[in-house]
Amino acid sequence: MLLYLLLSLTCSLFVGEADGRVTWNRTDLTLTSQDCPGGYSLVGDKCLMFEIVASVTHDDARNLCHEAKGELVAITTATDFKNLVDYIHAQGISGYTFWVDGRDEETEGVWVTATGEAVPLGTPFWAAFDYHQQPDNSLGNEHCLSIPSDWFLYMNDVPCSGTKHFICEAPVQRQEEAAGAALAPVGPSAVGGRVECLSPFVEVGDLCLLFITWAEETWDVAQQLCAGVSSELLAITDVEVLRTVYLFIQSNGLAGNTFWLGGSDLENEGTWVYTTGEPVPMGTPFWGLVDMSAPSQEPNGGTDENCLAIGNFYNFRDYSCGSKFFPLCVYSG
Repeated sequence: MLLYLLLSLTCSLFVGEADGRVTWNRTDLTLTSQDCPGGYSLVGDKCLMFEIVASVTHDDARNLCHEAKGELVAITTATDFKNLVDYIHAQGISGYTFWVDGRDEETEGVWVTATGEAVPLGTPFWAAFDYHQQPDNSLGNEHCLSIPSDWFLYMNDVPCSGTKHFICEAPVQRQEEAAGAALAPVGPSAVGGRVECLSPFVEVGDLCLLFITWAEETWDVAQQLCAGVSSELLAITDVEVLRTVYLFIQSNGLAGNTFWLGGSDLENEGTWVYTTGEPVPMGTPFWGLVDMSAPSQEPNGGTDENCLAIGNFYNFRDYSCGSKFFPLCVYSG
């Protein structure tokens, strides 16, 4: 059975069955990157292979990756996740659902990769609807990790016996260690290497932030409150910043509050920009989902909801600018 025409069209892979198990057959495997073994493409700092024809169980996907000198791809950083999603969209294969590395069979709710590394939970990784976030083990046997196309490639827990396409990862072959993703905010979120923040600001990653939790205001008034303390509504353009803010909120008793960010599409419906002029990043892994029974992705409020906030699970969502939420300010000097 034809398995996979490599996205770069530089090699061909086939699978077949032998003794009741699925196996690889290879023909003309060539390097798609000088840093990756034959059949793999460099995506960010990972060597990945995408199977987009055969659909197999999670166990079979693991075994096939092993035969291809790899493992199911492990998603352990927000940057890895964004690189993967962006690549899938760029290659026109966002309509496929893929197995990735991760199970919680040994201990329910404790997700680990095949090597024992923790699978990160929460935002921006797992699918989050208005009032519900994965994983939920809704069927009682959902112990394997996938990124489903109908949930816009956010993570979901599903039974391991289902059949899906899959993504393999092989070690990068270059001598130097792959550089990790740097936290590099731009615009008003860049604070010039500040190590300590002046009260009432708090250090969150490389940022000096002020969570104004004593005044729920409209978006316009929230901007004014930030300006009054030499700051602006936060512009999140880097997925690592989103992850850092999410973790800070969760660990500092701020969960349950909704915060204004500096983004809107007031000037041009559907074109989201921050007050700094920076574009608001769209799609996964930034914007949340709506309606599990018929999933769609924010923003979805049309001309009635033109301002950006984070609440509940702290993905991006559009709201009426007249709604009253807490300002989230970043020091701008």
